[in-house]
Amino acid sequence: MQIRLDEIIVENFKRIETLSIDLKPITALVGGNTSGKSSALQAAQLGVSVLQAAFRGTNGGSATFGATVSNDSVLFRPTAQLLDLRRGDRATQNLGYSITYRGVDVDTGDSKELKVEIRRGKNANISLTREGDNDLAAVLADGDRPFSIFTPGLSGIPMREEWRTKGAMDAAVMHGDANLYLRTVLDHLFTRDLDEMAKGVWRNGRDIGLLPASGWKTFSTLLDRCYPGTRVIVEHDPQHDRYVRVDVVTPDARVTLDMASTGILQVIQIIAYACFYAPPLLLLDEPDAHLHADSQSRLYEALRGVAAETNTRILFASHSPQLIQRLMYDSDAAVVWMSDGAKVPVDETKRPAIPVLMTLGALSAGADAFDAARPVILMTEDKVTRPVTALAKANGAPENLAVISYNGCGNLPAARLLANMITDMRPDARIVLHRDRDFRTAPEMQFELSTAAAERQRNGVTRVTEVFTPLNDVEHSFAQAAHLKMAFDSIDPDLVDAAIADETAIRRDSLVNAARVARQQIQSTLYDSARKRGKQEWNASGMPAAAPAITGFIPLNGLTPVSFEHSHGKMLMDGIRPRMHQLAGGSTQASDARVYSITEHLRTPEWSSAFDPQLGG
Repeated sequence: MQIRLDEIIVENFKRIETLSIDLKPITALVGGNTSGKSSALQAAQLGVSVLQAAFRGTNGGSATFGATVSNDSVLFRPTAQLLDLRRGDRATQNLGYSITYRGVDVDTGDSKELKVEIRRGKNANISLTREGDNDLAAVLADGDRPFSIFTPGLSGIPMREEWRTKGAMDAAVMHGDANLYLRTVLDHLFTRDLDEMAKGVWRNGRDIGLLPASGWKTFSTLLDRCYPGTRVIVEHDPQHDRYVRVDVVTPDARVTLDMASTGILQVIQIIAYACFYAPPLLLLDEPDAHLHADSQSRLYEALRGVAAETNTRILFASHSPQLIQRLMYDSDAAVVWMSDGAKVPVDETKRPAIPVLMTLGALSAGADAFDAARPVILMTEDKVTRPVTALAKANGAPENLAVISYNGCGNLPAARLLANMITDMRPDARIVLHRDRDFRTAPEMQFELSTAAAERQRNGVTRVTEVFTPLNDVEHSFAQAAHLKMAFDSIDPDLVDAAIADETAIRRDSLVNAARVARQQIQSTLYDSARKRGKQEWNASGMPAAAPAITGFIPLNGLTPVSFEHSHGKMLMDGIRPRMHQLAGGSTQASDARVYSITEHLRTPEWSSAFDPQLGG
């Protein structure tokens, strides 16, 4: 029976409560590092592996399965103990997790469905329950023709590889070690599909047109489509050779397989396994990892080729904006955006934002931007969002505030682009874009805010507000003596002052250097730019003809302490936080919660205005 897989449903597995994935020829799972992408891939492979372990043979033409299996008999194990994979707690005899496979018998057109539920059995074994079509269960459990192949991404292959039997290779495929047996699968594919005469013709001329219709011809055609002129040559005599030799021939050179580029290796691995096994399901965990943009485009062509030339469905996790950008507009592909173990619905108008969110590394929180229950979206340049969230809420931000990190001012143009896109997709939302002051003067901040506002006005963008931190950065506000004294009201106020003074003195050289570096960058990007000097906002913002002298930002001599105003808040807080914990006692978590608690001393007119629904944006 030949199956076209159309849907996978995962329930109560790791981070996933319930996840339904509708499969197209190519389906990409997109999300942050804790979104559940890998969990979905692992669940799909585990269901097959458990069925293989439970398969006992056929009786009267019907497949039979054991009711229990041992943990170690399951080849694919995402963790040491499979019962630990249940969401929330270890599986019991009553509560487990399940994987459901839905598809169609290609020959008859009949719908097929099988649910595999895993719970704890007696004597620490795994109890297996099946609901649905037994003939589909037999297909999934066929160890000679693996239903699914899982590859965790190719970061390299061994320099040498001993030849393995197909049985050993099949086990490795189920175990997730596909990259360790790449030469072997190429040899099996080459040997299975070509007789001795055809092998000689290929090695001598490497003419795809002379190959007989076969998996090797499909493999060679797809490789040539991705990397024109590239050929794979297998040299192995099973009677004499312990190791398999595979060369990759390009128009420029001939190298051993392990010396080929990562992009070529990734494509070879995917299409080799697809052409040899023709599995209904190919699972790829971040196949774009380690690939530059050009190789990612070639990988996309390889995935399309496999889907078009075989009945294999490809399900993969990705962080590649380039790859997802192309897949989003492919009618034979689907992009599933995940967050916190669940699928996030994204309609057609919002899909273009996905590659931008991926570029910013904002996928984990990005789903919140599409949540209609979150009327205000704070975009921050800080990786750690806890402090800026507290600062925002201290200034009137709502409790259901959405916070997205755009991870550094180097990504500011992309963050502004994303903010503009969100306003189109969320006409009900306001966006506040946070930027650290970083030793800027008041006129310098005003100039940058004015030029950004003018650009938004030219582009017709509303409901976006940019705001600089009251002090040098977000943490600087929490390092204020008045705030800390209120947050730690049981500590002697003189001890709080002493802690701040001590940490400022200890970090003197680093604080001075931070000011110098920041002012040099401002000199280069603002005052040395004729284009910016020519903007009408320059004079309107009160910008001086020359940058202020550095002496206004650092102590005059070694006897003068660094002023709090011109301190680097993040550096100070690295020392102040443990000091406050030492003074307060208790757990570190409790102390940090008090450091980043909300007090009246965090409130400023600029930030309050940004989050005031009547004034902001």
